[in-house]
Amino acid sequence: MQQPSFFKNLIGMFLKFLPLAVVIWLIVAWFGLPDIMRWALAGVVMVYAFLLALPSKRLAEKSFGQNIKFKLPIIIVVAGAIWVMAGKAGFPVWWQIEFVSFAFVGLAFFILLDTRALKPEKSTSSWVFRLLTTYALASGLFIAITAQLPQFDPQVEIEKLNRPPIKLSGLAGPEVIAAGREVFENNKCFNCHKVFWEGNSDRGPNLGSKQIGLYSEEYIRNQIIDPRADQAPGFEDKKSKKAMPTYYEEDLSEDEIHALVSYLKTLRDPTHMPVEGKFPNQWTWWDDPKIIAEGKVVFEGAEPATEGLNCAVCHGKDGIPMMTGALDFRNAEQHDTDKMPDQLKGVPLKEWPDALWYKRVTRGVDNTPMAPWGMIFQHLYLWKAEAYARTFHDPLDKRTEKRPVPPIPTKEDIAKWKTDELFLDPLL
Repeated sequence: MQQPSFFKNLIGMFLKFLPLAVVIWLIVAWFGLPDIMRWALAGVVMVYAFLLALPSKRLAEKSFGQNIKFKLPIIIVVAGAIWVMAGKAGFPVWWQIEFVSFAFVGLAFFILLDTRALKPEKSTSSWVFRLLTTYALASGLFIAITAQLPQFDPQVEIEKLNRPPIKLSGLAGPEVIAAGREVFENNKCFNCHKVFWEGNSDRGPNLGSKQIGLYSEEYIRNQIIDPRADQAPGFEDKKSKKAMPTYYEEDLSEDEIHALVSYLKTLRDPTHMPVEGKFPNQWTWWDDPKIIAEGKVVFEGAEPATEGLNCAVCHGKDGIPMMTGALDFRNAEQHDTDKMPDQLKGVPLKEWPDALWYKRVTRGVDNTPMAPWGMIFQHLYLWKAEAYARTFHDPLDKRTEKRPVPPIPTKEDIAKWKTDELFLDPLL
């Protein structure tokens, strides 16, 4: 009987496995995982279908070298792809290492399947020795690999549960902030929220790059005890809305909530615009229509929270400067002021880094009406006014692409902010 051609066999296999790939796609989509994970898992199914469609070859024993020379390059490519995809999907580095480790475990399994047949055992002691050796080798590999991963200590968790509630009486500012971070850790907030580079996932906003510390204490407290009343941008889907527990008002004492809010108030970045949205679909306030509209209100002096601040008095309501020497936001080629010792030379306004916008507004310009507004008004509103000011030379409706989301600051970056005294609040 004539065997079907490879092409027909391939089409048949694809049709058989296509429903499975679709089901996997829908399941991954239901869990809210990134698109790249859907393509990856569905792709694995279709690759498996392709391999099954390949014409069978005459079985023959292979040497160890022949066994690995084909498999090893493939697994290296697969492991590299797994590493990149897991990274783009936002998995922590330890998870990336674990995924790649499993790929190499698969390599060992397939090498074992294709090894030469074992010689018949001659005695009971011989097969017992081989069985125990195999078990010992597998156990040794498992213990050696898992020992490098973060360990769970039940005693530590029990101590956390038995620890008395935090009492703030007698504690100074830095001690209250440290107590708040302890509350954050003990309540597993890192499981859903990153704080700059720390944390396990992006199920909730990255509270560092979002700069939750810019917001008022009342707002942050309400987000903790009633998180579904005002959903973070980019997290409006049903799954995200249900992810944040609503029992913290009952579980945490007032002192613990106050300490937690104090810690979250320190999460600021004086070098970048706040970032919104769920990874990898994120954006900065430079490209946020809602923020720009709010910034216009601040810029024109109509925001009650910044009563007394009116940028338009000097810079003009329509962008036409009303005062000599005021920065003309319409001129994209205009350079930084020469009145400041930290002048950024040779960089036009359209290419100003976020940090320069922030410094000029919060620190002011010497010997000019440009006061250090950051000493007077909440920086939340100053960032919004800056986002609007940029639209005079870069209108939102004329942009063809969004500004790149800035890299997440490192521990060293944050230490340098403090060394360079970029924060106006000494506690930060």
